[in-house]
Amino acid sequence: SSIAKDLSGGLMGKVTEGASILGMFIIGALVERWVSISFTPVVSQVTQSTGAFIDWSALPAGAEGIKSALTQYASLGATGLDQIKVTTLQANLDSLIPGLAAVGLTMLCCYLLKKKVSPIVIILALFAVGIIGRVVGFM
Repeated sequence: SSIAKDLSGGLMGKVTEGASILGMFIIGALVERWVSISFTPVVSQVTQSTGAFIDWSALPAGAEGIKSALTQYASLGATGLDQIKVTTLQANLDSLIPGLAAVGLTMLCCYLLKKKVSPIVIILALFAVGIIGRVVGFM
């Protein structure tokens, strides 16, 4: 009789809803780790001022030069490796919302699955778009 009371009171519905929300949250958090998309079109190229990049020709020779380069890299970051700072479409998307493209792709696949599109067709389409995107230079 206790189980019947719980079912009639809506407790099981609330538990099921909570489990669904938790499952979607975990999937959303893991999508960014499991799905990787990289859009490679260059948005801008900016020549950096002196001191904003590592001047490789001015580094001392040997171990001292390596130490100096690593020290400069630690303070400048990845943009300090070259005089020209290149910004890609993916860098802009990641600065807005990291993992946005991956979540968008996952939502597209979920939508297609709801529309009864075959998973094999979706997988083959992803392969085709990835290969064509790489050849064209978009991915």
